[in-house]
Amino acid sequence: MCQYTKKNREMYAARYGIRVSAGAILAREEIVYIGNLKDEIVHQIQIGKTTPQYNVGFWASKRFGWLFAETNILYTNYGVRFDVTTFKNVGHPLEYLNERFGYIDLQAMGGLTANNFRIAVGPIMHILAHHKSELTSLENSRQKLRKVSYGFSSAIGYDIGKIALTLKYDLAFRTVGDHIYYKYLKSEFFETPDGLTLAIAYSFGKEF
Repeated sequence: MCQYTKKNREMYAARYGIRVSAGAILAREEIVYIGNLKDEIVHQIQIGKTTPQYNVGFWASKRFGWLFAETNILYTNYGVRFDVTTFKNVGHPLEYLNERFGYIDLQAMGGLTANNFRIAVGPIMHILAHHKSELTSLENSRQKLRKVSYGFSSAIGYDIGKIALTLKYDLAFRTVGDHIYYKYLKSEFFETPDGLTLAIAYSFGKEF
């Protein structure tokens, strides 16, 4: 009876705690050209590299037999470096201009769980909390940022006692250059800042 009660409790357990993760932004190399009113190319702007993505925040989950639901409230930070070649002045050196983003991420996921393994999918909302860009130093460049953007995630995980390990892929519904404008024209970057992260979460208290 005790064994059955423990097993039944685990099948319908709820957990909550903190989660930290790190990973990579998967935007590939891409080049756009910026011209002036005379149809002359002034700048070549290339996605050089992305800096690691870090997340920290709170997590909670609830099992319903073989099903489970999960929520996350995370602060996410990452950066993108752009390699800029200027043709306006002969001999102008290559510039490395950086952008950094900070988001409050709200996520709900659901899926299947068995034998401590999990697989889940769900939507995510990104609320812009911080942004700093060196691209504004370029002539005619301006920023038009979305305060809220969205995405969709898939994840696989494994639970070890109070520890939950999760490998997650985040598909972003925005482009790397979604906010970058030159005069009134939107940049032609099509790469998206999708993320691949490995997270570790710790559950406080007892499962109930």
